Amino acid sequence: MVDSTSKKVIVTGGAGYVGSHAALELMRAGHQVTVIDTLERGSAAVIDRLRSQGTIEFIHGDCGDPSILPSALEGMDAVMHFAAYAKIDESVKFPELYEKNNVEVTHQLLESAIDQGVASFMLSSTCAVYGSPSDTTRPVTEESPLSAANPYGQSKIRAENILRTAAEEGRIATGVLRYFNVLGSDEQGVLKEPIEEPRLVSACIQSALGNRETLTVYGTDYDTPDGTAIRDFVHVTDIAGAHLAFMDSIRRGPMRIYNVGCGHGISVRSIIRAVEKAAGHEIPVIEGDPRKGDISAIWADNSRIRSELGWEPRYQDINRMVATSWQAATTD
Repeated sequence: MVDSTSKKVIVTGGAGYVGSHAALELMRAGHQVTVIDTLERGSAAVIDRLRSQGTIEFIHGDCGDPSILPSALEGMDAVMHFAAYAKIDESVKFPELYEKNNVEVTHQLLESAIDQGVASFMLSSTCAVYGSPSDTTRPVTEESPLSAANPYGQSKIRAENILRTAAEEGRIATGVLRYFNVLGSDEQGVLKEPIEEPRLVSACIQSALGNRETLTVYGTDYDTPDGTAIRDFVHVTDIAGAHLAFMDSIRRGPMRIYNVGCGHGISVRSIIRAVEKAAGHEIPVIEGDPRKGDISAIWADNSRIRSELGWEPRYQDINRMVATSWQAATTD
């Protein structure tokens, strides 16, 4: 028997890292979950892991494909849209791919959701929309100027604007969660943080496991305390929890936007030290030039989501967060 409070939720990109953790938390909360994913960057093994936890429907397809969207969205209460390309360096090389996948697909999905009478649409966005804030504008708030420094961030701004227009026209309840640098894994071991992607924690773990000879730190002369870039790191389970809290409160009206971060900055060197602590040994490091499109420092003002949704990050200590990444990488 389905709980009367249960919602039918479609999770795009639910075979990927963040989307799968959101799907898992939705299942644990008793919601009915449908995942749609091309598996281009997601994993069929992730779907199998989710199925081990309960009933979940999986649609192998493109969430921008108008031929499958009407049936996929029929009867849904909410859309959580995670499907996107999210690599800054790749976006610099191939901006047209980011325009298509992050903007055009979002537009198609939103219009189809409206046509099918879906009540709410939540977009997975990013702190990259803020560009490179000055010292006087950090931490960034939801009202901070948008000036993305790379095509990835620019594509997310355009996707947000599509939702904003729909909300202003009263066509659907929309909302945006701008989250910061994601790390960690489900502590119960159902899902694992992927370590094959070129992300900082993943690269550190690969080095600690001996799968790469050295770790390159891109930029060591930033105007920061230790010379390396500073980011706000937030645990993937906390991001999933933010989506659930938002889903329970989202209503029609002006589009709502929330920063999802821990609210303080952590340097690249601090992340390296946390992985070294988890691994029990040092990581060989070499220094490299900053990557095009990277920024020196950014972290969140998360007071709005805390006060309006009652959300609090459960994981605030970087060593605890990284420990879940390390545990996932070193267990079957």
